[in-house]
Amino acid sequence: MTLFESILQQYGTNEPILSSEVAFQGYSRPWIYKQLNRLCEDGKLVRYEKGVYYIPTQTPFGKSLLNPRKVIERKYISQRGDVVGYYSGMTFQNQLRLTTQMPNIIELYTNNEMTRVRDVFVGTQKVLLRRARIKITAENADVLSFLELMNDLASDVIDDEKKAIITRFISDRKITRKDISTYAPVFPDKAMRTLIESEVIYSVTQ
Repeated sequence: MTLFESILQQYGTNEPILSSEVAFQGYSRPWIYKQLNRLCEDGKLVRYEKGVYYIPTQTPFGKSLLNPRKVIERKYISQRGDVVGYYSGMTFQNQLRLTTQMPNIIELYTNNEMTRVRDVFVGTQKVLLRRARIKITAENADVLSFLELMNDLASDVIDDEKKAIITRFISDRKITRKDISTYAPVFPDKAMRTLIESEVIYSVTQ
């Protein structure tokens, strides 16, 4: 099996490939990087940005383009089954349908950011990265994103319709009072104040 065949088998086409994760039969990192560049020269791979590649397909308009949201998800939210981030701000509110406003900037918290807050571009998409308040895992990402929501919103904007949406999220993600008490200390006091004043706390039944 060649390196290209291995990559194709693992990732398929039109999916972000992080060079830092590519391994092949014990070869060194310099060898891997050299081969990735060669595959780009041969047209089998496309370099999307530094450290990110993909296997294109052919379209009537030429080689396929990689969706920047896939790259954002792969770099900052979920890596090979490990959850390393969560969406926040207007991005998360739009995902929950708490707002119909489409944000121009994607906001998120991630383990893969060392500075407190930073703007980057992924393709043409602007992304606001924030350093994780605490290590993000598959087990805590939902409660962290929920507490982030409480920190972002004012209690007086959470009407009955919004409360129903938030209650459904709490139920679907099985967020408990124990979860909240475990992670609330890493958030500003505003998160718990909104949770109590909006009466959303009564939706957390466990």
